[in-house]
Parts: sequence; C-alpha cells; structure tokens
Amino acid sequence: MIIKVKSLGYFGIESFLTEVEVDISNGLPTFNIVGLGDTAINESKERIKAGIRNSGYKLDPKRIIVNLTPANIKKVGTHFDLPITVVIICGQKAFDYKKEILENYLFMGEISLSGDLKRTQGIVNGAILAKELGYKGIVIPFDNLKEGSLIKGIDVIVVKNLKDIEIFLTTGEFQKIENSTNIDKKLEDIYNEDLDFSHVKGQEKAKRALEICAAGGHNFLMVGTPGCGKTMLAKRIMSILPPLTEDEKIELTKLYSIAGKLTEENPIITKRPFRSPHHTSSGVAIIGGGRTPALGEITLANKGVLFLDEIVEFKKDILENLREPLEEKKISITRAGYRVEFPSDFILLASCNPCKCGMYFEPNGLCTCTPNEVSNYMKKLSGPILDRIDLKIEMTRLSEDELLDNSLKETSEEIRKRVINARNLQKKRFNSDKLNSHMTRNDIEKFIVLDENLKILLKTAIKNLNLSARAYDRILKVARTIADLSNSKNIEREHLFEAISYRITER
Repeated sequence: MIIKVKSLGYFGIESFLTEVEVDISNGLPTFNIVGLGDTAINESKERIKAGIRNSGYKLDPKRIIVNLTPANIKKVGTHFDLPITVVIICGQKAFDYKKEILENYLFMGEISLSGDLKRTQGIVNGAILAKELGYKGIVIPFDNLKEGSLIKGIDVIVVKNLKDIEIFLTTGEFQKIENSTNIDKKLEDIYNEDLDFSHVKGQEKAKRALEICAAGGHNFLMVGTPGCGKTMLAKRIMSILPPLTEDEKIELTKLYSIAGKLTEENPIITKRPFRSPHHTSSGVAIIGGGRTPALGEITLANKGVLFLDEIVEFKKDILENLREPLEEKKISITRAGYRVEFPSDFILLASCNPCKCGMYFEPNGLCTCTPNEVSNYMKKLSGPILDRIDLKIEMTRLSEDELLDNSLKETSEEIRKRVINARNLQKKRFNSDKLNSHMTRNDIEKFIVLDENLKILLKTAIKNLNLSARAYDRILKVARTIADLSNSKNIEREHLFEAISYRITER
C-alpha cells in the first residue's frame, strides 16, 4: 500500500506542491530516497531512522523506498524530514491514523536524532501554498510558529516531536494557533536612536538628498573626501524610511525564510533591510545564482536599501549586472540548468572617493593625484550605471565651525513625517504602492506637466549637461518627489532647479 503526504518544494522563490510517497515491502533491508533530492535530503535517512527509534517506534527491517514527486525538479531543504518520517510511520502502521488528515495538511519540519522537531526554512512559502491550493492547514515545528502564523485563513498546527504528530494524526485534535500578524513590541519597527539625523553636523545637502531618496525611492551617489560622513549618513536613512506594510512583511519574511536568514530571535522581518556587502564579495553573493539558485544581496535588500561603500572598488562585472535591477526592480538569472527571476526593488546608496588619495575636493593642494589619475579612477563607474543614479552630490570635510556647532538639528522623526506624507501622496496618485522612481513614460506624461518656462529651463540643462533620455526622465521623477515633499500639486521652478542640481556632477 502506497502512503502519500503533502509537502512543499521551491526553486528560487517559486513554490510547488510536492508529494512524498513510500513503498514498504519485504526484501533486503534498505532505505532509499529518490526524486532528485539534494545532499540534505539524502543525509536525512540517518536522522529519520534515529528519530523514529528514539521516539519509541519500531523500524521494521524492510525495503523502504521514498519518492518525491514531481521527480524531474530538484528538491532542497531539511523540511522534507517530517513528511518522510510521517509516511514511514504510517506505512508501518505504527498507529491508527486518520487518512483525511494526510490529505488535507502540508507537513514541513526538520527532525533531530531524538525525534524532536527543529526550525526549518521556507515555512511562509508553505503556508501561502497551502492556502492557495485550498488545503486545510499546515503542520510545522513549534519554533516556526511566528512565521507560519503570518498567513491568515488556514490552520497552523505546531508540533514539538513525533509524539505530538501521533496525537494529531490519531485524534485530529490539537491546539490550533490563531493566525495573527501582531508582533511583539521587541520586534516592532523601531529604528536605532543612535542613528538619528539630529546627531549629524553639517552636510545639509546630503541630508536633503537622503530625504528625497527615502520619499521617492531614488538612487543616490555620494562622492567625497574620506571622513566627510558618507557612511554615517547612509546608515541613517533607515531612521526616515516609512514602516513596512503587512504585505511587505510577508514578502520579505518569505524571501528571508527561503534564504535561511530567519532566527528564533528574529522570526519575522519587521524592519526594512539595510544590506552593505563588502567590495570583495563575489558576483553570486551580490547578484544571486550559483549551482542552485540562491538569493543575492540585491534581493535580500528588497523593499529596503543596498549600500555599496566605495563602489568603484567593486568588480566591474558586478556593477554592470546592476543595470537590470536598477531599471526593472528585478533580476533575471539564466544558467545552463535553470532560469529564475528574483525581486530587487531597493534604493541604491553608493559612496566613493573622488580620486585614489581622496583629497581632490579639498583646498590647499592636498590631492597628490594627477588629472589623468583622477579621471581614470572615476571611469570605473560606467556611463550606463551613472545614468541610472538619480541624485549625485560632492562632499567635503566639515569646517572648524561646523565641527564645533552643538546646536539642535532636525530629528529623524520630523523628516520621517514628511517622507511618509510624500509617500501617501504617491499612493493616492497612482492608486498603488508605486513610488515616483517607478514611474513609466506614460506616468510621466500623465502626472508631470511643465509650463513653457520650465521646458526652456530643462532644455538648457539637457544641452549644457549632455543628458540622456533616461537622465531627463529621472530629473522629472526627482522633481516630482521634491514637489510632493513640499505638498505642491504642480512642479514649480525651484523644484526643477533642485532636481537638476543633483546632476551637476555629470559635467
């Protein structure tokens, strides 16, 4: 008799239903798992046998074949431990179970040698799939409770060991956890008070540019002297970004669950991610891919910020691979054996020195680089990449007066209120969560109307700065965000002037 249990498989971030079936027959005692399982699944045989024995169940010396279907798609993850264990126990008739439970629930969980269930990845995907396919619920380890309870409309059954599984399969009764997205206060979206804008001295233009970035989702490049505050400012953007919506929390928790980045201390993503990979990171680590499709930093930064400190030190092929995600807000990865698509909707913050010694902007001849060396250093950033960055500013070290100024500055909370108000205006304008940086050509023609004087101003800027069509569009998008921050229905002359000023470094 063939016993079947439902579980989940995923490839990249796409989930699919997997049936785990077992055939137990007389013959030479063997235990084989077929169906394109990865190393973790093949190694699960010893964990499962020990877990069954140490939970007090007998493991008959028979020929056991476990099949994972569909057999033509590779299966990854330790969450197959539980469904494989359940089909073997039920196949051996260790107890009388209710067949309808096996038919109506998905099972996910990693098993230990003692038979206890341990935290595993992909739980949010499993809950979403169970709901979409009309299953009654999902059975998961107790440690994954908060992840599973994010999805409403299904039963979330949490178990600690195989004895709990037996109780549920025989009686059909178990404590069902109420689905809720209420998060403990310790997990709320509270930014670090040590990273407040009120602590920043000087650099008013950089702070203003960061406010525009946060309001409209624009990309930003800071070129400045070492020690002028580029990294310090970049970290503080998190204090002015609006909190995540419930849908965004689910989307991010799903991504981080698949990537195995969730922990018992942080089982749900409640804050916008801030990813800052080192310039020595590999292309796979930043972009994604690999032998099996893994998420890169640009996907882990989805709905948040990707900060590339000293961007010119990154490998050229990695920077060029950012073209698609910066434009399309997604990345398509094609390899010999697969093609996947990951979301990459992030704000790019980047910083670099103006030259090798870093002192090019400083007075009194501190720079030791030749004009040719300065030119070659900045040429590491190609034109197409610079074209996709909305705001660029030059920064120098603070003066003595600025360093000694202890007057009160505007707090992050005050700036954040303006950012949230600007985003609400965009939500009302587009009737969606689209930001100004996401506007298409049709959106620009519909929502951005310039009078003749503004057109003349823009025409002059295009000619003098040698702007491309993409740069022209991005100036209009930034101007629209600046107008939103001012609660202005139309783009005024000062809004367009400010937007153009952030492209002056292209001279």
